[in-house]
Amino acid sequence: MRMKWQVVVALAALTVVSGCTVAVSGTAAPVPGQGPVVTSVDACTLLDEGQLDALGYEAKGRSVQENKERLQTPMCLWNRKDDVEPSAILNVGYTTDLDFNEYIAGAVPKSEPQQIGGFSWTQYPSILADDCVFYALLNDKSFAYVSVSEPPIDKSCELAKAVIPQVAAHLPGGQEAPSITPTGPAKAEPGGPLLSADPCAMLKPEQVAQLKNISPTGEKDTSSTVPNASYCLWDDTDGDGGQKAFEVWFGPSTPVADWPGVNGVTPAETVDVGGKKWGIFPNLGGLRVTCGAFLPITETSSVQVISGFIGDDTKTCDLVKQGLPLVTANLPTA
Repeated sequence: MRMKWQVVVALAALTVVSGCTVAVSGTAAPVPGQGPVVTSVDACTLLDEGQLDALGYEAKGRSVQENKERLQTPMCLWNRKDDVEPSAILNVGYTTDLDFNEYIAGAVPKSEPQQIGGFSWTQYPSILADDCVFYALLNDKSFAYVSVSEPPIDKSCELAKAVIPQVAAHLPGGQEAPSITPTGPAKAEPGGPLLSADPCAMLKPEQVAQLKNISPTGEKDTSSTVPNASYCLWDDTDGDGGQKAFEVWFGPSTPVADWPGVNGVTPAETVDVGGKKWGIFPNLGGLRVTCGAFLPITETSSVQVISGFIGDDTKTCDLVKQGLPLVTANLPTA
């Protein structure tokens, strides 16, 4: 039975990835002749929306109900926000009716107790190599834990310790939560030459004609995922052929590293067009048929050119590279 509690935490963490959620609501009623029913704890209430936002986690957690047969406490799991690095899963549990010694099943502490938020928190081992979990014993049958899974283990523990005082403030007898420095850089305000520019003006009709199997007319739209971004799409005209549409994107508040599929990825090559250095990313976002080229305009703004080819990996970036001199010549200046 040793380590069973860790397996439960590991399986619960998978519910975030798979999207499976078990939530319980309502109030239990006592059965005649029995004692009072212990109301299950909602672990998702141990962090409020403001705390989660400042810590860098999504506001909505996944609630997992208590299961005493499996020695499973009520718990809540949160994903890291998409725009905050590193990615991580936060797991907070709290019970008022489970024997801690039975739950922990003889596991040996990994750290000395640490006084945080009015409680003594001790790190215990986890079945997940990069999962860092701290427990606070409130009484023989009441305890709470905070766990973060994010390689490496040192980073997981750093993130867990940032959460602990916030959770402790919601526990009986906990100290007031300290203020939190918001996680992640402040969002850049849109500005620079791209703000008032039209991405469809980046190709003149005679220039579009140089791009094989591309429509002469571009259609402008705005992004539903990248703040303040707009783009122009020239559709492909080869029907079921391999050529993909040609797109020019403006990000007036998006540095190159903040575009989807680029963060943490090194460009395969750099193409110099009149002193402008475009980074080339074949297999953009893990898609073999898509190629992207990215150019910083200012520290907080950039341009991307997207196209691709289906059926021949050697042609994936051909149209992008052909179009770069045309687009570069029409870029707005400060």
